[in-house]
This record gives sequence, structure tokens and C-alpha cells, in this order.
Amino acid sequence: MIDASSFANLHNSFWTSHAPSLERFVRRLNLELIQRWSPPINKPPEKIRAALVSETAFSRFCNLVSLTNLEKIEEISLLEAKKKLLPLMGEEQDLTAPLSLAEQDQIKGIEKNLISFFRQRGEEMITRPLINGCGYVDASEADVISGVSLFEIKAVDRSFKGTDIKQLITYCALNHASRQFDIQDIAIFNPRQGIWFQVNLDNIAREISGQSAQELCERVALTICSGDISR
Repeated sequence: MIDASSFANLHNSFWTSHAPSLERFVRRLNLELIQRWSPPINKPPEKIRAALVSETAFSRFCNLVSLTNLEKIEEISLLEAKKKLLPLMGEEQDLTAPLSLAEQDQIKGIEKNLISFFRQRGEEMITRPLINGCGYVDASEADVISGVSLFEIKAVDRSFKGTDIKQLITYCALNHASRQFDIQDIAIFNPRQGIWFQVNLDNIAREISGQSAQELCERVALTICSGDISR
């Protein structure tokens, strides 16, 4: 079994066949569709520390929204971040060093951007929605559903990439199969760079694949349920 992120990243031949205009859309996205929310926030020079800052800030945000672990939110959020990062590292790395003052400030800045961004939307929100699996893609945890929009949170210092879109489409395909949530738009918010975009799911499906959202999601779901796929 794999998760939605792995399916999005590994099976390039599938995406090339069924979403041939994806990279053209991504170029247009980064040139035309991005909106500015806030000024950028600095990040640690070490990649693993930058990831730790981002994950800790997101965990704090989720715990605040769900009103859980509030008494020990700093400790619990840091532990959650480390737990998520450890399986993703190719080599064992030191996550035991305490957060520096600069890192703590960055966490607060990212958390503040997340809270203000979603509060301004004024919509019902679900953090860390678990979408049921299908076939050999296991149940997968997405980031945020705000109203009818599925958000991926990417606190990175790069442009948006095709894999980001593929991951969101895969979540939508799993949801199409399970009928758990009403998702009509997909979106990405980068609380470190302070940028975001949102597009209608049916519009992007037609632009990248020439199919409706229902047709594209059904194609993805059928493929991962049948296991008939190569990389």
C-alpha cells in the first residue's frame, strides 16, 4: 500500500497519459494565478530544521482549530512534527536540538498566517481530514478542507509544482470513490512565502486532461483500484 503523495510522485507515466497539459497549467499558475497574502518569512538554512519549523507550525494550527492539546500545545505539536518527519528522511538526522529563538519566531509567524488566512475565509473548516483509501492507495491524510475547497499547505521556498497538483487530484479521486466530503475547488496556501491560489476542480481537470473532474477522478480511482499501472 502507498499513500496519495506517493502515487502523485511515483507514477509519471500515468499522469503524462491522463493529464498531458499539467505542466503547462503549472507554468500559467506560477505566472498568473498566484495571489499574495502576506510578506515572506525567513527559514533555517538546514533543510531538516526548515521542515521541522513548518510541520510544528502546522501542528500548532491544527491543535488550536480542534481545541485539543491546548495545555501542552507546544510540546505536543513538536512531537507530532518529529513523528511525521522521521519516516521521510533518507538518513537518520538529529531532530533533538532545541528550537532556536529564530525558529520559534518563524513557527509563530507561519502559525499566525495560517490562522489569519483561514479565519478571513469565514468557512467551516476540517483540519487533517482522513480520506478513505481505494485499491492499493491507503487512506490518506489531507491538510485542510475550508468550505468546499481542499487545501494543501506547502510552507516551502519554491514555486508550486506539478506534483502538488497531482497530490490534490489524487485526494479528490479517493474522495470521489468514498463520497466523504463535498470538494469543488482545490487550492494551495504557502504560509511561509505568503502566497496562495484556488481553482475550480472541474476547470482544472478540463485544462490539464480535457476531461471533466468526474471523468478524471473516476480514471484515477479505477486505475488505483485495479492496480493496472506502471511508473
